[in-house]
Amino acid sequence: MSYERKESSFDWLALWILFSTWSSLSGWGLSALGYLNLGGIAFSYSFFLGSIILFRSHLQDKVRRSGWRILRSRYLAPKLWLLLAVFALAGGIAYSPNNYDYLTYRFPRVLHWSWEHGWNWITTLNGITTVNERMNYSGTGFEWLMAPLFIVFKTDRLFFLINFISYLLLPGVIFSVFSRLGISKRISWWWMWVLPCGYCYILQAASAGNDSFAALYFLASLHYLYRANGSSAARNLTLSCLAIALMTGAKASNLPLVLPWLIILFFHRGNFPGKVRPMRIALVLCVAAAVSFLPMALLNIHFTGNYTGDPRNKGNMRVSRPVSGVLGNSLQMAKDNLAPPLMPRSIDWEPMLPSHLKTNILRDFPRLDLHWGELQIEEGAGAGLGIVLFLSLFIVGGIGTRAAYPGKVIARNRQALWVIGASVIAWSAYMSKMGSEATSRLIAAYYPLLIAGVLVMVSLDGRMVRRRVFEWGGILTMLSALPLVVLSPARPLFPVQVVSNILTTNHVSPAIIERYNRVYSVYAARADAFKELTASIPPGEPIIGFLQWSNAPEAALWRPFGTRKIVEVTPEDSAEQVKAQGIHFVVVSEDALAYRYHTTVDLLTAKWSGSLVEKKDLILSAHRGLETWYLLSL
Repeated sequence: MSYERKESSFDWLALWILFSTWSSLSGWGLSALGYLNLGGIAFSYSFFLGSIILFRSHLQDKVRRSGWRILRSRYLAPKLWLLLAVFALAGGIAYSPNNYDYLTYRFPRVLHWSWEHGWNWITTLNGITTVNERMNYSGTGFEWLMAPLFIVFKTDRLFFLINFISYLLLPGVIFSVFSRLGISKRISWWWMWVLPCGYCYILQAASAGNDSFAALYFLASLHYLYRANGSSAARNLTLSCLAIALMTGAKASNLPLVLPWLIILFFHRGNFPGKVRPMRIALVLCVAAAVSFLPMALLNIHFTGNYTGDPRNKGNMRVSRPVSGVLGNSLQMAKDNLAPPLMPRSIDWEPMLPSHLKTNILRDFPRLDLHWGELQIEEGAGAGLGIVLFLSLFIVGGIGTRAAYPGKVIARNRQALWVIGASVIAWSAYMSKMGSEATSRLIAAYYPLLIAGVLVMVSLDGRMVRRRVFEWGGILTMLSALPLVVLSPARPLFPVQVVSNILTTNHVSPAIIERYNRVYSVYAARADAFKELTASIPPGEPIIGFLQWSNAPEAALWRPFGTRKIVEVTPEDSAEQVKAQGIHFVVVSEDALAYRYHTTVDLLTAKWSGSLVEKKDLILSAHRGLETWYLLSL
């Protein structure tokens, strides 16, 4: 089996890093000038394209790569990976993005920015910060990649390409990093195909989720740092710095992963003196800072007084005690990563916790969720049970080999041990501070180095994976992701209604059929969730008021994109203030009126001299069920 091919070829990974960097720089720069519009985007990206053409020779690189020719070989693993990628692509092409976080704050913030021709701190009508505060304080890396696509094409149907391109680049960079950590090339070859089939990666491969794509930036930063020597030192160090900065710009929760990058930089410090000019280092650091989380942190400090943007922890994302964070996140990760891909029914593990333990954890970690659903979905999936079992196979194999065949255990890479130790510290920092029910997908960028750490410690000789048990373990792990891609409620690749009819005619439990229909219908309608409610609004109405609780899919109200603006209002606004903005219709959440503002729709319509046009019970999220929404006319 040939693992590497050394040849001169175009470095697509470098192009993606440069494009991502330019998108962030362009987003902030055009926003500062008030030109985040079609003209500004056309000028900016024409300049970028011209620069790439002019300096294309710098993107030619002699690299060690597995080579796409292996897809035509007799080996099954890369073909399975390609099959999963094709299925993911089909889902991305067939469906509008319907990731809930994307619809509630990530896409809406892009819509606000494009309407105002630049980044802005989004507020309600009377200048108070929007109730969905994540629109303001979250990292902007993914959004700056979405913005030019939306401004040029006025649709969100192309956003899946951001994740899909990242997914295509993932196998090669996994092989590069794993092999440079001292893991056998044969073992690295298996993991380059198996790891991308982890549930969090494959389910987000064609979605608008912004968790897994940062894993590529992190691995790319290590890949280029390992290769920064000789005449390529300056080039590769530049790309590495940009990649690690982009990783932090995507999500602030990735910040601890800078530590293992710094450890590698320290060990390779001898490669740079005299080869990288100080002025170049200064320029690279300035650009890296601009595309990192730093601009957002400074803006958060300016508007809220805290770099996180949530000084009072309204989102309950920060745990009050590190011990509770580590314990709660450990339970969360175990629950998500040990769940089978498919389940006959849902299971809640929380009642099985000892009462005193549950009380203490939930007090400090209120967002803990130990519920197993019937199907692993992108909003909660981690690396997955398949990856856990495949990794366990290496652990058991390593223990057995070390005892029975000491000669088939390779020496551990001492430098890699420092890197792995740093990654464990970074992971522990996240575990002790963050408290989310989505931990298992939020740490998508952490998994590769944690898995590599286990493989480094196991230190198996590559000849061991010739055994059938390892080959079949890898194949079964990849196959375990296949039903998730096909059955994903976000992008089902089968006739949903036909299956529903079959279930009905075969006298399947009505509860199962009702659950099936609810989940798939909610996902199918989520991208345009308010369609029934807003049907009475005249097509040319340019501004719609929106009174929400905190987490509604606002993006659906902006349709048709580019012709309508959503302005958040509150019951404290006067009728004169609302009408002065040209608002003639307001979409209102009953939950917001009852639980946030402690009023009723009758009192609100009386205050604004309005009338009730529509009242609809909508299901915006399958687990929350029916919610009452109103359309008011002013």
